[in-house]
Amino acid sequence: MDLLDGLHLAELGPIRWLQGLPGALLPVMQAFSAFGTDTFFLLVLPVLYWCVSPRLGLRLGLTVLAAAGTNALLKLAFHQPRPYWIDPGIRPLAVENTFGLPSGHAQVAAASWGQVARLAGRPWAWWAAGVLTFLIGLSRVYLGVHFASDVVAGFALGLAVLLLAVKLEEPATAWWLRRPLWAQLAASAVPAAVLIGLGLIGHPAQESLGTVVAMAGGLLGTLAGASVMNRLGWFDAGGPLRLRVARWFVGSVVAGLLWYVTRHVTSEVTQFARYAVIALWVQAGAPVTFIRLGLMARRAVH
Repeated sequence: MDLLDGLHLAELGPIRWLQGLPGALLPVMQAFSAFGTDTFFLLVLPVLYWCVSPRLGLRLGLTVLAAAGTNALLKLAFHQPRPYWIDPGIRPLAVENTFGLPSGHAQVAAASWGQVARLAGRPWAWWAAGVLTFLIGLSRVYLGVHFASDVVAGFALGLAVLLLAVKLEEPATAWWLRRPLWAQLAASAVPAAVLIGLGLIGHPAQESLGTVVAMAGGLLGTLAGASVMNRLGWFDAGGPLRLRVARWFVGSVVAGLLWYVTRHVTSEVTQFARYAVIALWVQAGAPVTFIRLGLMARRAVH
């Protein structure tokens, strides 16, 4: 028995105790868990990008993609079980088919809500982000899909992603903006290629690279789309509420159609293309369409 096996056995009791609390807690924990999913952020981010602030949406989007992508890689690398895989006494109140360590919800929550608090620049925002992130992590233990150690590791890695994003943002942005458009588009493929390459290194044949490939595609589409919009001059995400609602409706319908027509995608190559195209629509296709439809005005981002 190695160190992690012993730690996991010691953590089973507290999970069973949590699951023994009144059943009314279940919908509350399920709700908190939803706030830590990359899916939640990928649904909310277009609204921020199109209707609030493109800068905020882009920063938060890249943070979520970085956290989710690195988490998928680490799950493949560690190959650690879920609690209910090893103890039939643990109820799987949510079902996951990937490995457990580190917790993706905890990692994405720490990185993304930390980024929101940083951009808000208010002490209360840090407190709110900290409490919400803790509750998201607690919900994953309660639901029986993570050990507490998975969650703690996720918190630590999420903060590492956030700190790296903060440190690299200024120099990386300055370097990017000095490049011509063709070089920016070429460079957009590099992080995606690195992510997939690292996934292939520790990728036994029986495991799926689905999440790694999806995040890599999203990363390519996001960076390429942002580069195109920077060349076109960006846009004004403000305006009357009716215009913002119209943008959300039109943009979401097209994104939903793209998702629907590609729902039967099975190969990893086409999965990569699927997420790249949807991200490209969100970042560049939708704003250009909004401008042409008179739903949005051009304006340099600041």
